[in-house]
Amino acid sequence: MLRHCGEDGLSLAAMLKRMRHSLLFAQSSGLRLGSAVVALTLVSLAPAGQRHRKHRTEALVAPKEKKSEEPKALMPNPEALNAKTAVIIDADTGRVLWSKDALKPMYPASTTKVMTGLLLIEHCTPNEVITAPKDIKNVGEASMHLQPSERVSMRNLLWAIMLRSANDGCYAAAMHVGGSIPSFAKMMNDRAAQLGCKNTHFANANGLHDKNHWTCAYDLALMGREAMKNPLFAETVRTFKYKIARELNQKDLWMVNHNKLLKNDPTTDGIKTGYTVPAGHTFVGSATRNGQRIITALMKSDHWQLDQEAMLNWAYANFDHKTIAHKGDAAGEVAIDGGTAPSVKAVLQADVLDCVQKGTASGLKGSFQPAKLELPVKEGQVVGNMMYTDSTGFTLRVPAIAATSVDRATPLARVTGRSPSFYIVGSSLGLGLIWYRSRSRRSRYYGKSTPKSKLTPF
Repeated sequence: MLRHCGEDGLSLAAMLKRMRHSLLFAQSSGLRLGSAVVALTLVSLAPAGQRHRKHRTEALVAPKEKKSEEPKALMPNPEALNAKTAVIIDADTGRVLWSKDALKPMYPASTTKVMTGLLLIEHCTPNEVITAPKDIKNVGEASMHLQPSERVSMRNLLWAIMLRSANDGCYAAAMHVGGSIPSFAKMMNDRAAQLGCKNTHFANANGLHDKNHWTCAYDLALMGREAMKNPLFAETVRTFKYKIARELNQKDLWMVNHNKLLKNDPTTDGIKTGYTVPAGHTFVGSATRNGQRIITALMKSDHWQLDQEAMLNWAYANFDHKTIAHKGDAAGEVAIDGGTAPSVKAVLQADVLDCVQKGTASGLKGSFQPAKLELPVKEGQVVGNMMYTDSTGFTLRVPAIAATSVDRATPLARVTGRSPSFYIVGSSLGLGLIWYRSRSRRSRYYGKSTPKSKLTPF
């Protein structure tokens, strides 16, 4: 089992420094000062092999007992955060709630597998069979112990990659989807760029150390946010333990998640842990409380569980969603050339939410950007976007859809500018007028004063 670098044989100065940082962060998480001191003293005096475990246990339990003491307005103290870099974002809007050096390139370790798992889902069906390459045993570190040419379904391979962090599973997935590691790495980088990641360069599929393999906390959060939109991915990463089906090695079926917060915090629903000596402990996290999902990323942290819980507690204590527009609200109109109508009304496809500090109003202002349309236009078709921006430069894009359908106009209608319905109605009115006038002439011919009894029968 991997352990923290330099955890044994700490000097007194190093121990005191660690205690000071942990104490500051414990206070920002809502711990009473006395409780924090007692907990940290016990941790410092514990045997070296038990110190890390006891520290994590105290950090996870104590904040839950004192929810009323969570910070209400102050940002987390960057000096107290164990992680070198970190970010908190709202999953629904993508708004950054807090960050610490979030754009600084860092080694991601196994959090790389968020992108690997996402690409595996996007390029394979759940029952698609993946065959392990013949050189599979050359892959080191965490493993599901694939045998050369062993066959396993994509669904079961995904369990192994995201729960056990199987490096050999990543290699098999990369070779199946990309054909080679360089080709798959390019797919990873291209997909990251699509998400807006600007400080990412992947060189492999599993995150084993490579000096040309890096990302940043913000980019990791973007990847995590996108991956959690996929139901299959979300189901996988919120699972703590799963028994897979495989062709060989029937004694190795249980995949256990490295994310221990899944057991300690019922609101946690993902995403991925990571560790190498150069990267330290890394983590991409997700939690959902009262329907609001928060995505976090932290890198090179001595106590990632403590960091994660403190970040979540702060975010949920200080931020909330506000609805600024509703599904079906008018967004604008899109002009149409050659249609049965000169334009189509656009309405919002969904409710528009903003994530704001509690007690404050949203500063988002909307403007409609119409799309270039081709006829026919169907009701419910995306016809543009509402772009919401605020003074910070944050932008939220919400699709707008057609409120009605618009067909292509007939050649005559295009020449005259009239729709077919105009001619149908006009023709009907004309025929009605002819019929009425004909009936009137017949009535005058027979005369109204002639008694019916004197009319000669035919």
